[in-house]
Amino acid sequence: MRTLLKNIMTGKDRTAAGACLKPLLWALSCFYGVIVHFARALYRYGICPVHKARKPVISVGNITAGGVGKTPIVIFIAEYFSRKGLHPVVLTRGYMAAGAPSEVPSDEAVMMAERLEGVRVVVDPDRVAMVRALEHDAANDIFIMDDGFQHWKLARDLDIVAIDATAPLSQGHVLPRGLLREPLTALRRAGLFVITKTDIGRDNMDDIRRVLRGIDPQCPVVETVHAPAALHELWQERGSSDLSPLKDNVVALSAIGAPDAFEATLRQCGAAVEGVFSYEDHHVYILEDAREIVRFCMDKKITKVVTTQKDAVKLRGLREAFQGVSLWVLEINLKVVHGETEFFSRLDRCLHP
Repeated sequence: MRTLLKNIMTGKDRTAAGACLKPLLWALSCFYGVIVHFARALYRYGICPVHKARKPVISVGNITAGGVGKTPIVIFIAEYFSRKGLHPVVLTRGYMAAGAPSEVPSDEAVMMAERLEGVRVVVDPDRVAMVRALEHDAANDIFIMDDGFQHWKLARDLDIVAIDATAPLSQGHVLPRGLLREPLTALRRAGLFVITKTDIGRDNMDDIRRVLRGIDPQCPVVETVHAPAALHELWQERGSSDLSPLKDNVVALSAIGAPDAFEATLRQCGAAVEGVFSYEDHHVYILEDAREIVRFCMDKKITKVVTTQKDAVKLRGLREAFQGVSLWVLEINLKVVHGETEFFSRLDRCLHP
């Protein structure tokens, strides 16, 4: 059933069962859309309070459910401000984080903290409380809010919306008929569109550009790719830019929002992907997962498993279970292929409005 629903939401379903479900999902989408519209109106008309921070706030969000590649954008922006001698703070809700607010408990937050040496990564579902606690500290220059497009409680100086070129805009349907969190008209709030994975989703680019022009022809559009940057074995030091170990028979392992894009990236690097283990986003790996993967590798005589930085955070404790195979981590950097000048200009404008 989960696969059927996913195929309906992404427009891939052509079955009779799907045809029967679509009217029900469409009706639920209408109800969901009304709720979202009402909630947004509460903040737009001042019925619910919106906090204006004392320091600039940049939001990096998306309008679709699932992974679109926001984290590399957040890292890219934080590194940009760090190079300018500033002290950015990354605010993340910490998906699956449990207990009291703390620093870096989630997989994405741990990964960002490791990549962004010297940058504070703070986790709390209540981003307003986070900002209020930090905005008076002179050491904090600018806040970067991860997954903030629908977080209306906090005002922002720039709304960046990431759009996945491999899964363009969910055919205009909101949840649960499609994958949109809000109607496409909500994109008018954006101050910058960043299209990710444009190399893998190049066939969709003309359609995406057309949709964005129709929504807001004045909003700048930046095009990016997720460029493989380094490779290392999981239980060794950070890797080098030598990606030649990928040119082999490998198994792809991930629990991310867009596993197909990860597999495509491996193939672009010259890997022969002989098996794919793809789990739900934010899946917590257990011993049996590792044993199943190793059994598959032994049967196929494959010695290399390649995973993402985000997954590496959760796999470190399973070293003994991966005996017999080497587990490699592919590091990804965001690379701007079109609109870099406008991107940096918009970021700088937040510092000097």
